[in-house]
Amino acid sequence: MKRMLITLLLSCATVAAPLHAEDKIKVGFANRTLNGAFFNGLTEYMKIHAKERGYELITTDARGDLNKQISDVEDMLSQGINYLVLNPQDPEAGMRITQIAKRAGIPTVILDSDISLDAPVITRVQANNAKNNIAIGEYAVEQFGNNPMNCVIISGNQGNLVGEARRTNFIRGVMEAQLRKYNHSNLTIISQGWGNWDQQGGLKAMEDIIVAQGDKVNCVYSEMDDMALGAILSLKAANRLQNVKVFAHDGYKKGLESIERGELQATASNNPNTLTDTALRIISEYAAGQKDFPDYVYTPTILITKDNVKKIYDADSLF
Repeated sequence: MKRMLITLLLSCATVAAPLHAEDKIKVGFANRTLNGAFFNGLTEYMKIHAKERGYELITTDARGDLNKQISDVEDMLSQGINYLVLNPQDPEAGMRITQIAKRAGIPTVILDSDISLDAPVITRVQANNAKNNIAIGEYAVEQFGNNPMNCVIISGNQGNLVGEARRTNFIRGVMEAQLRKYNHSNLTIISQGWGNWDQQGGLKAMEDIIVAQGDKVNCVYSEMDDMALGAILSLKAANRLQNVKVFAHDGYKKGLESIERGELQATASNNPNTLTDTALRIISEYAAGQKDFPDYVYTPTILITKDNVKKIYDADSLF
């Protein structure tokens, strides 16, 4: 009887243990920067969702410096984190950091960035940049019809895999839609600028392009809404916005307001609220014993235009 009682107690303790263990989970979030509404949104929503789950959270800001991000992660590892959520500064730094975490026995989730499939991570949580931007490209063709599209691309930073996926799939969406509808392509990429993922960078990139290209431009694609808002300011100042259609990605609240004003034509959702909630849900599932995850976990694809912006806009959103 005594042996049966001990067995029963051990069995109950085993069942209850994961709940107590989960309460003690400590997560480190290494953000690449806080320069821009999107990156701030990632950190703030990470705090909200970690608190909801009872997780202890440490957050860092690499300030766009890959060496600082490596140092940030090493410091969090020394503080005893159980899981790392990483928004890497670039793919090379991301690979180095995931290897450091692996050597320390700490599982990593990549957030809103891409990284080599050889990287030792649980998964990569991001918007579906292919589907989102193909949809934006197709919508752009609806706006232009069979007229020439003389586009400029405003990108974040060189070597960024997410930015590359966004622009190449926007171009793909445009060209495939033109071929289906008109049996030929009418797209010319006349310039590319680098906006460093923020509004001021987008403004400066667009200013330089206007000086160099003048009236040739009738289309702007930005890899991020915040840079698009800067480009719109520049186009307004040059009295050119009425002749240019602007498209972007992320679903930023101020971008949606710009759609309502008729300045931005379309964007697609890349919501920090959904991204961070998904990343922490995956950690919860991993901690509960699930170990088989796909290479990518995508948030839902939502194209946002003047037709649905009022339904999607949330005045209380942090982003």
